[in-house]
Amino acid sequence: MTTVIKGHSIKPMPVVEGEALVTTDLIAFWAGTDWETGEIVEVGHEARGKNMSGKILVCPAGKGGAGDTFGYYYLYRSGKAPKAIISNRSQGTTLAGALITNTPMIYGFNEDVTKVIHTGDSVKVDPTTGEVSIAPKG
Repeated sequence: MTTVIKGHSIKPMPVVEGEALVTTDLIAFWAGTDWETGEIVEVGHEARGKNMSGKILVCPAGKGGAGDTFGYYYLYRSGKAPKAIISNRSQGTTLAGALITNTPMIYGFNEDVTKVIHTGDSVKVDPTTGEVSIAPKG
């Protein structure tokens, strides 16, 4: 059964689909991500060792910091960025990184996306409407 949730999109873009990678920890794109592989490398991070490359990244928000926009840009330039970002809150530097790389980002849902979406779920992101369709894995 497919579930549809609606949030706010940073801008209209084409629909993207992919497998979800969900973490309940904030994501640091500057020091917490290996830009050449897409792997989360932050010590103590719940998703350490998992790879976001080509996935739909689901998280509470970005961790922030002045370098995070550049960290996301480097991740994108190496071809290892997620297909889209779905988050509970918009965080300025993550939002800026998504904007300059044309990565779909939807945020501001009525429910906690890290509880609604699970790693491995098939997710369809419509940045024009702000709708996210979730089909459970298996």
